[in-house]
Amino acid sequence: MNYHQTTGTADPLLPKAPDQRFTPVHPLDLECLYDDNTKTLMSKGHHSEAEFLKACEVWNGGPMTGWGKVRHVWLRNIPDSTGDYEFRVWPAEPNSRGAYPATTMVDDPSYDHD
Repeated sequence: MNYHQTTGTADPLLPKAPDQRFTPVHPLDLECLYDDNTKTLMSKGHHSEAEFLKACEVWNGGPMTGWGKVRHVWLRNIPDSTGDYEFRVWPAEPNSRGAYPATTMVDDPSYDHD
């Protein structure tokens, strides 16, 4: 049984059901990631498309002409062994070790291939 017999509360030593796990809330905090070919605007967390786009337009000083779609993705930070960057950001499977939800937009519409 998942409850203490005496108090009726959940046993803290047993794993929680998926719907009872802590889900972190990430504020909309826009960051620009870049390499030699592209720039990616991202924020941890899955934010509404309208809110994210508004923040991107403030960052850009106007409409996001020539940029791709707003996407909800899962990412993971990996230390950069080349020393060129502090870390690199790679796609990740949802809820895998080190993965976090993110909202992104890339400055190349051809990136939106689906």
